[in-house]
Amino acid sequence: MSKEIKIGKISVPVSDEFYKEYYQMKRRQRYLEEDVKVGRIDVDMENEKVTFVPNKEDSLQRLIDLGADYEDELSVEDLVVDKAMLLILQEAMKELDRQEKELIHDLFYEDMTVREVAKKNSTSHVTVMKRRDKILDKLRKFF
Repeated sequence: MSKEIKIGKISVPVSDEFYKEYYQMKRRQRYLEEDVKVGRIDVDMENEKVTFVPNKEDSLQRLIDLGADYEDELSVEDLVVDKAMLLILQEAMKELDRQEKELIHDLFYEDMTVREVAKKNSTSHVTVMKRRDKILDKLRKFF
């Protein structure tokens, strides 16, 4: 044992392998705590310029604000499940009559509120909610 590490005020003799691992671990900790997570200010005395350098662990929102495009990566399984659900929904929608389809269209595709649909159809919002719930129950049977 030719190396020593300092723990508190005590020097402890360790093997070369342990010494190397210990200091790699310390360097990684310092990297995560200081280099990555902390921004810094660079001062260029010659040009009298101060620049803030943001941390390397950039926020997704800031990158999106700068125009970066981050699409969610869907797995093949997710795509297949989404497609299957869409096909089932299309088949279920065939079972609805014209008024039921219109209500679903207004609420879920046109983003109308229950009260807006009620006003459009000259009915109460309670009636629209009951119709909506009945239609959704009908559609749930397909899933």
